[in-house]
Amino acid sequence: MSLKSCALGALIFLASPVGFAQEPIAPEELTVEKEIPDGENVYVLSSSWAGASSVLVLSADDLSYKGNIPAGLTPQVAMLPGNEEGYIVSAFAERMMYGPVSAYLQKFDVKTLAFEQEVEMLPRMAQVAAQVTVLALSSDGKWAFVQNATPATSVSVVKLSSGEVVDEIPNPGCWGIYPSTSGSKYSTLCGDGAMVTYVIGSDGKFLRQKASEPIFDVETKPLFSNAQRDGINLMFISYDGSVVTVSDEGTEAVLRDEWKFNEGIEGNWAPGGYELSAFNEPNGILFVLMHSDAKDGSHKNGAEEMWALDIKNKKVLYRSAVEHIVNISVNQAKDKPLVFGTDSHDSGLYKYEVDPEAKFAAKLTAEFDLKGVGYLVAEK
Repeated sequence: MSLKSCALGALIFLASPVGFAQEPIAPEELTVEKEIPDGENVYVLSSSWAGASSVLVLSADDLSYKGNIPAGLTPQVAMLPGNEEGYIVSAFAERMMYGPVSAYLQKFDVKTLAFEQEVEMLPRMAQVAAQVTVLALSSDGKWAFVQNATPATSVSVVKLSSGEVVDEIPNPGCWGIYPSTSGSKYSTLCGDGAMVTYVIGSDGKFLRQKASEPIFDVETKPLFSNAQRDGINLMFISYDGSVVTVSDEGTEAVLRDEWKFNEGIEGNWAPGGYELSAFNEPNGILFVLMHSDAKDGSHKNGAEEMWALDIKNKKVLYRSAVEHIVNISVNQAKDKPLVFGTDSHDSGLYKYEVDPEAKFAAKLTAEFDLKGVGYLVAEK
């Protein structure tokens, strides 16, 4: 037999039909859980500029996956006090590369992760990287405030009970939304170093505004935009390593206190990151992300350490080692607080257990691989 005929015979053999019967494959039955498992949650915004985004819901115990909530482009997420309801605002581009863009505020149930309400927003909704100050909810749960930018800035006021945009309030030269402990008021940071407080009526319409005296120096001591609330006070972190405390209780914001927490510490340490601070109110501890060898422009650097600050006594209690963390959140447990962080390199989520008996030292205890993450919210 020639080599040619042998090869042909092999091809014919391989092409032969199988000579035995096969049992039919039973169809697989797919099921979906009606509700996510009970327990404390961590909500992680996985943001995209190129397509669909999502909010991942993980267990705070072991970072196991519970579910996800779909979102559009450049989303923001916020939770009502008590975490009974959540909201996502994001953009939807009809043709991606050109054409009309719509924006929607969507309410979701935290147990089923299903959408319950959808509100079309103004096309001027700010399409920016994940920032907690772009979407904010009033403390009484009646209103949502959404930052707009064209680049002229304004704030949309949404009545949550009816799902309608009731007003658009201009806030030129200002950015970020800081709701007060009163549901009918919010403040914003401005480029001249002041804060402007806006008051709305019972119908959500603009009533009045008042600018504060300068809170910070924009040239020598700019502030990071995220703030932590301690009662009637907002706590900002400055680029130079100060805690700047502002009261927004009255008709205008008032500077209450300011203290540096990195003085006398070798290494030229400074705050850095995006959502770089988190406040555990039961213990009065403010966690801040820090990096060494600070210079102009390093304010977004990933952290090498996370400092635990005693707000009452104005001192650093402990410096825990971390790697490239840029966003943090903390739950409100008193005995065993949990800090969660996302990094700037590998897009990972990290869980740290905090020991109040060891000056609030933080120990890494769990990790979860992520891609394209934004900020995160630890359920309180």
